[in-house]
Amino acid sequence: MPLTRKARMVGSSLVITIPSQLASAHNINDGDALEIIPLGMGEFKIRKMKK
Repeated sequence: MPLTRKARMVGSSLVITIPSQLASAHNINDGDALEIIPLGMGEFKIRKMKK
């Protein structure tokens, strides 16, 4: 199920939000570390880091 989100500026960083339903389904909570892995031009994999 693809989702479309817009990046926005917060300070000098770009931010992409995760819908609460998706965060809940994948047990992602405030303060959790997420790893962003570049796969190719314009493609990324995002995964939750284990504690």
